[in-house]
Amino acid sequence: MALFASSKPILTYFDLYGKGEAIRMALTHGKIDFEDSRVTGESWKAFKTSGKCANGQVPVLEVGDKAMNQSEAILRFVGKQTGAYDTSDPFAAWAADAIIATCADFEKSQPKSEAGKPLFYAMFGPEPMPEEAVKEMVAHRTTWMEALAALLPADQPFFGGAKPSIADFWVCAMVYSWERNTQGKEMQKHVYGAYAEALAANAPMTAWADRMGAELKDYIAARRPGTI
Repeated sequence: MALFASSKPILTYFDLYGKGEAIRMALTHGKIDFEDSRVTGESWKAFKTSGKCANGQVPVLEVGDKAMNQSEAILRFVGKQTGAYDTSDPFAAWAADAIIATCADFEKSQPKSEAGKPLFYAMFGPEPMPEEAVKEMVAHRTTWMEALAALLPADQPFFGGAKPSIADFWVCAMVYSWERNTQGKEMQKHVYGAYAEALAANAPMTAWADRMGAELKDYIAARRPGTI
């Protein structure tokens, strides 16, 4: 906590959930007072050329005179400060990293269009997601949920054991951006509904999602509407 005590961190990301949401959750759960900077349009153009935005990418976490990029690396940094990433226990650190890597593997294998673009890109378009695409995406998501359920400790409430780790925040950001997103685009309501049904069919992951929802109750209730 020492680094955060000396300087209020600034997290810069788009006005979406995406790659910034797990970091927001981890900071909030760790009771870190931070500035949640959302960039769009001209503010994004300005930030991109500010010298703080390595490779022209966000999220970026500023702590003092340091500007850090890469969402996984930022999350690990936050976790080390708050106790959500216990590097003193090599097995606990490995377990957290393995969950995040599993999510990355499934992200790489997600369904794509004939043009080679991920099907979920249509969520940002002007038309409702086609039902066939929804079915394909949900089938892939179901496999991911089953893989995660198998990795949940049988005798512990969280991926991190007795308390949430950075792995829990990473997965939680994904679940509460899709399966438990009640503030997404009305036009894509059928997509969120299909994902929610798939989660409900997975008892271990549903119970875990409920526990994470309780851990982050105030944050989730107050957070801004967002698309995935």
